[in-house]
Amino acid sequence: MNSSECSCKARSDTTTCPLCDAGAPPAIQRPIDAVYAAPVSQSLPIARNRAIYILLALFLGIFGAHNFYAGYQGRAICQLLITLLLGWLLIGVMITGLWALVEMITVETDASGVQMV
Repeated sequence: MNSSECSCKARSDTTTCPLCDAGAPPAIQRPIDAVYAAPVSQSLPIARNRAIYILLALFLGIFGAHNFYAGYQGRAICQLLITLLLGWLLIGVMITGLWALVEMITVETDASGVQMV
């Protein structure tokens, strides 16, 4: 804290400045609830069901439904676009079908990192 008559630092535990003997301004008292606020409660993330994820990947995996369920929006939109744009050539269905099969076996967490149960 600066004292009012000089540019030196007055300590808050003394009543006068050690260099010029000027009086230090009183310390500002804060209300106790401003210092110790109640913690903000955060909701726990909901664990996704792995069986539902597997069933969605098995039956609607070429459309990315399992990724929409798990929160992987980017993957899901990519699978949906590949199927819609290249599906009539059957190459799109084969690509996204294989992709969904691999994800059905390997993915164990949702997009927020919570383990599926």
